[in-house]
Amino acid sequence: MSDFDCGMCGSRQQASTTEGYECTFCHAGKFHKECAESPLELRHHPYHPPHSLALRPLPQDHGLHETCSCCGDNLEIGCVYRCTACRFVMHFICAMKPPVLEVAQPKSHGHKLFLLPKPRPFICDACGSLFDGPSLPWGCLECGVMIHRKCIDLPRVIRISRHPQHRLSYVFSPPPLPPHVSSSWSCGVCRKTVDNSYGMYSCIKDDCHYVVHPKCATRHDVWDGEDLYGQPEEPEDIKEPFEVIDDKIIRHFSHEHHLKLNDDDDDTSFDGSHHCQACALPIRFHSGNIYSCIGCDCDFVIHEKCANLPRKLWYMLHPHRLKLMACGSDMNECSVCFRGFCGFIYACCKADCRFTVDVDCASVSEPYIHITHPHPLFSTTVWMNGKACSGCKTNDDYDKMMQCIECDFVLCFKCISLPPRVRYNQDRHPLVLGVGEDAKGESWWCEICDGKMDTEVMYYTCDICCVTVHLRCVLGENPHMKPGRYSDLSFQFEVAANNTCCRPLCHLCGRRCAFPVSFETKGYRFCARSCLSNFRRSELEKLIFRSANK
Repeated sequence: MSDFDCGMCGSRQQASTTEGYECTFCHAGKFHKECAESPLELRHHPYHPPHSLALRPLPQDHGLHETCSCCGDNLEIGCVYRCTACRFVMHFICAMKPPVLEVAQPKSHGHKLFLLPKPRPFICDACGSLFDGPSLPWGCLECGVMIHRKCIDLPRVIRISRHPQHRLSYVFSPPPLPPHVSSSWSCGVCRKTVDNSYGMYSCIKDDCHYVVHPKCATRHDVWDGEDLYGQPEEPEDIKEPFEVIDDKIIRHFSHEHHLKLNDDDDDTSFDGSHHCQACALPIRFHSGNIYSCIGCDCDFVIHEKCANLPRKLWYMLHPHRLKLMACGSDMNECSVCFRGFCGFIYACCKADCRFTVDVDCASVSEPYIHITHPHPLFSTTVWMNGKACSGCKTNDDYDKMMQCIECDFVLCFKCISLPPRVRYNQDRHPLVLGVGEDAKGESWWCEICDGKMDTEVMYYTCDICCVTVHLRCVLGENPHMKPGRYSDLSFQFEVAANNTCCRPLCHLCGRRCAFPVSFETKGYRFCARSCLSNFRRSELEKLIFRSANK
């Protein structure tokens, strides 16, 4: 039996270290031995003695609207123990743990807490969450507060990804409001009001007025799970990305030769085959200075902005510190925008964490001022959750986003990380990113493909020359792929600059390769990575079919 997620408790285990059962009918259900042998009914459980609790599986389409009466977390997967007479329900794990009836030294409160065994709706005084179902509170007999199970062990001191420069401490009594705040605190993660009547996390620096809801501060994408109480603060190691050799000459950590700074007007030698080694975008798109290698027969080039990227950073969407790395011949996928990427990446410093983010997504921080919107954008939630991106109009629930807290403007990371300005070789002015322009009954046409423009989605435009172009016509379908040979799970392919007068035909779709780069494998050319992937899939299916018919 391979590694599996237990169908009852939901936790993942290594089969080599855990005994288990497997369904002989569907072979999909796998269970820990101790979970599968659990009783079908619990009588007189200390958390709910009046009624019996029956073991029940959660349905596949179960929503996240029901919470555990013991710990207050959502019921998501696996099995639960449900009361046959009332609405009381518990996670399988909560029911199997040894019952706790009192907590002598809770982290989030100064007095002993006792379990109040009668389920009731209540507001947790530690985090301010409302539990409107039959829930079990832990109460303090000295001061009368009620706390739900998860908040008993709230960490005392933490560091979060949204405020990495200072530590935060949990306070049951909030600090006084600063003079510039008129009525209430605002959470540094969700940007909603923080009620002074309940606990919160507050910055330990007296002159830093930063507070966060406990539920927001302990989210998996915000906090790394480590309580720093009693641990001394250590200075972070800071390495410069390059060494200054001479005036306009540097040595970057990613390259063995010296690099020379070329001014913005001194880049006529760079054609469409030259791509920035860090962001992978063509050099000719960029308005700004460029570093190029002074070594013989070396075409290494990098934008000045990219050359100054820090070696290590804290990123708002990941709780661990990230380090800057060159990809080499491996193609990576950004964990934020999910695009294929072969430039520099920021990878997690934790050995067992596989989070990677491309340098464009990693450069987005809060508050973010986007060229197409007058208000700042924030990452208040992780996922799109059915909202449509204001830039591309897609509404993939799994896309990560930034949103405006003053209006309904939302951008996915594919759109927010687009270059705000690019150069187009048929226009002497830079093209500016735009969206939602009122065409006033007129039809707009793309200068490159002559196709009709949809002004409700993002495009590039020059107002001086009245030029508009589709994003994909300028950037291509895979903007973060630069020329070179790459490997994707042992699949070898080449990315080539597509800057010749004769554009090759795509082997799969039959159209001309119109984008800045094309893909090649086994002697076939492809216009985009999607066509390359479909070809790879068809070849694999043919191989499987031949093997099955031998």
